Amino acid sequence: MTATPRIPVHAWITPGALVVAERPGGGGRSHRPARREAELAWWHAEGVRTIVSAMRSRHGLVEYAQRGFGVRWHPLKDLVQARAELPRLADEVAAVLAREPGAVLVHCDRPGEWLAGIDAALRLKAGHARDADDALAQAQSDGLPVGDLARALLGANADPPAAA
Repeated sequence: MTATPRIPVHAWITPGALVVAERPGGGGRSHRPARREAELAWWHAEGVRTIVSAMRSRHGLVEYAQRGFGVRWHPLKDLVQARAELPRLADEVAAVLAREPGAVLVHCDRPGEWLAGIDAALRLKAGHARDADDALAQAQSDGLPVGDLARALLGANADPPAAA
């Protein structure tokens, strides 16, 4: 009997075309290469052909390319840099969707407020939300946590959180 692969935490922004998710294989210390392989196969079966990583490091990019995915890297390193980089990431995703076949998966290391901020930025770029607050509400409806960090990433009605 073959085990059913674990379905990663994800949210389709545009069904069949654009999805945000945790890192294939899990993030941080919970990352598992065998899980990554199973999830990459699952994503491919779901129609994903390009993966955009927003992780600080280049982890996984070579493996994605070896599996036949197109790869883009837009590292989000800290709040200030991320606020400048998110529009570039969203522009790159829109360009890939316009010119390349298949769906695009955008991920960061963990499914938290960083992923909620990415989700909201992509919704704004795609025209699925009228403003940052609406985009963040949609990200929250996707099950992603929205708090001060996600709001600060978009500049939406929040002061940046204190440095850790």
